Amino acid sequence: MPALIVITGFLSKNFNRPGYIEKTVKTLLVPYMIFQIIFAYYYYLLYNKNVFTFDFFQPQFTMWFILSLFIWKCLLFIFTKIKHPLLWAIVVGVGIGYVESAGHYMNVQRTLTYFPFFMLGFYLKKEHFEIAKKRSARLVGFVIFAILWVVVTQFPAGEVQSWLAAHRSYVTNGHGQWYIGLKQLMFYSFSLLAGFAFLSFVPQRKTFFTHMGRRTAYIYILHGAIVRTLYVYVIEPEEFTTVWHYFQLPVYAIVLVLVLGSKPVNITMKFLIEGNIVDYVSAPIKWLAKKAEPTVQKMWSGFAKWINNLEKPINER
Repeated sequence: MPALIVITGFLSKNFNRPGYIEKTVKTLLVPYMIFQIIFAYYYYLLYNKNVFTFDFFQPQFTMWFILSLFIWKCLLFIFTKIKHPLLWAIVVGVGIGYVESAGHYMNVQRTLTYFPFFMLGFYLKKEHFEIAKKRSARLVGFVIFAILWVVVTQFPAGEVQSWLAAHRSYVTNGHGQWYIGLKQLMFYSFSLLAGFAFLSFVPQRKTFFTHMGRRTAYIYILHGAIVRTLYVYVIEPEEFTTVWHYFQLPVYAIVLVLVLGSKPVNITMKFLIEGNIVDYVSAPIKWLAKKAEPTVQKMWSGFAKWINNLEKPINER
């Protein structure tokens, strides 16, 4: 996930172009709202819930990334105007873990925890990614994977999962020490190493699945509902006791990607993800975003000036 977030940050460099907020609302916020409703009702049926509940600000399973990406893109207007933006992003990412009330609402905890990866990607240049394409990078990546495997297996599986999930405070996860933020920094370091190792194995040549890169939105948005369906009717995590059981998981993942990235699914679901319904729903929201964009940018600029002022000595303010 950190590698994906770094890449999305790298691809967000055009944030200051006219109409950016309007486009971001259409491509992220509107599909998020549509599928929040669809998935909320689907999970209501899937789990035979007695009461149908729905909340736009409580992301449904994998939809957290869509909402977080929208927030990250908006935060660029603030963080690109302050000094040492990456450092501030890390401070916020580590600091949010100390806030017990952050939690899952609006996905604040996870959004801010992973925000440093987005900011890092935003400031990276193309030549930085070229390093992972060198022949020696794959060997280095293999060594990194091996070392990280040894290190990570020394921690309880539940603890590793809690750091990756990043949806609860340090205290809620059983870490009340004041210095636990250093462990978050260690998590950032390990994640960056794992991200580099992952990118070193990404094929450089065109393959039979290269075209699916244009359909990642379909794969990501739709896979959550199918995964949960598999957990209800097919996969029993408690029964995963052998190597064969765990071998099934990547097989399921590959099949899922091939199906959801296929042309029939693309044609069938396009009207929901990027088609007429999105245009219809987003029309009033885009109008509001276009009207509010100058005001919002002024507000963000003012907030950025306030943060920059905090870095100045008192006698210079």
